[in-house]
Amino acid sequence: MTTLPSIFVANYGRNELSKKSLGTQENILVSLRFFYVYYYKKYKQTFDFDFYQRKYNISTFIHEIDGFFNYLLGKQHRKDNEDIIALVHLDTPIYKTNKVTYGNHIRNVGRFFRYLNFRYMNLKYQDVSPVRAHEITTENSKQLDEKLRTFNRIEVSKNEPANRYKSISEQQNIELNNMLIPSTPAFTDLETGEHFEEVINPQNPFKEGFLQYRNYLMHRLMYTYGLRVGEVQLISLDSIGETLPDSRGKTRFILIVQNLPDGVIDPRKKPPSIKTQHSYRQIELTDDDFILLTIFIEQYRTPLFKEQGIEDHKVLFVKSRGTLAPISYDGVRTLYRDKIDPIFIAHYPYYRAKGKMNIDYMVTLTPHVGRHTWAYITLEFIYNEILKESLMMARDYGIRARMNGEMDAAVEKLRKLGGWSVKSQLPLMYAKRFVEIVSNESNIRRTKRADWQTAIPERRVSLHKVESPDNSLKDDGYDDEIPFDDLFN
Repeated sequence: MTTLPSIFVANYGRNELSKKSLGTQENILVSLRFFYVYYYKKYKQTFDFDFYQRKYNISTFIHEIDGFFNYLLGKQHRKDNEDIIALVHLDTPIYKTNKVTYGNHIRNVGRFFRYLNFRYMNLKYQDVSPVRAHEITTENSKQLDEKLRTFNRIEVSKNEPANRYKSISEQQNIELNNMLIPSTPAFTDLETGEHFEEVINPQNPFKEGFLQYRNYLMHRLMYTYGLRVGEVQLISLDSIGETLPDSRGKTRFILIVQNLPDGVIDPRKKPPSIKTQHSYRQIELTDDDFILLTIFIEQYRTPLFKEQGIEDHKVLFVKSRGTLAPISYDGVRTLYRDKIDPIFIAHYPYYRAKGKMNIDYMVTLTPHVGRHTWAYITLEFIYNEILKESLMMARDYGIRARMNGEMDAAVEKLRKLGGWSVKSQLPLMYAKRFVEIVSNESNIRRTKRADWQTAIPERRVSLHKVESPDNSLKDDGYDDEIPFDDLFN
């Protein structure tokens, strides 16, 4: 196979992908690499050569998407076979996970084809009339759209396991946070002279003070403030600070989510970057979290650079040894996989011990689970605050609103806090889950309200003669004793 770069992918990267974040560029290029390898294995020719030979017309390549999906479904993109092994849909079950993953590869290849269609199907590259060039472009676009739509209609296997939410409960989140609280060494307050004894957290899986503070703060930012892993990696010493006093003399502690400043050189092989323009935002920190960040910087992080004589690159979260390089994505993920998740389950085994029997067993803890957890808990809190405000308006001014109104406002607040674009559907996903749970709670309360009257009848009713007693002078039943706690709950 040729080692020369693809001219068409290079043009696509320069003209289209350069506008996207580095992470998105990498994902799309991985999809195109899978397709290029698939095509070469099948035809022993490069896609670029055949595309050139067919005069830049994608119409003959659209049908390759079916074969490419089967190729992915058989996991042949992970093997080094020289040839493609024949595979049909029935040979491998299609689950939701591989439908979503491989569907993303298909869509990335489809966008690449769409780019090729518009860039090369014109008079500059085609020896046809303008009308004919427009007709071919339109027809190719229709065929491509229809082909991509067929993959959205593919049904997943009926043996697909039940979906579970990718977040943990609020109680689990509290217990996890408590497990990671760093131990406090003994110290004396220089201003007051008061001495404080050492406080040890026996559950914390990390022994060194540096690791305890660093890992706890990273965890807090993901599970309590909803930052993405890449955004945590981008925090620098200049990203955190106190604001100027407002008109009442009050200050706030702010964390700025942004790319690293121009003067900061990131030594990582895969430098992280902000996902979209909507991800740039300011997040207000609590006083306690700002104090913990200050302690970490002044008592743990800065002394490491001074002791080893290493020039400070100003990235906040770094490794504790070696060159004190910024922590990588794999480094953060490994912390949860090897330490945090197994030790948390060792402390609370009932959350996962009966996983095969409990449909809502706790998911495996990962960095991104924190963002899901934060999004749901925050949405619920915002919604309840807005609902409380609406009830006050109804009480004081007679203004009433439906659930949709409060939920729309809560979703928009969550969208802003989480750095999602206006077109992103993720905030609506959390809203859907919240409405589902609220609806189930209402149904349970209604069912319990009806069940309190459940009782076996005291007398048998004859099948031959059903008497119709005169109830005109009897109570209608509304004065029966009703459990008030059940009624109002």
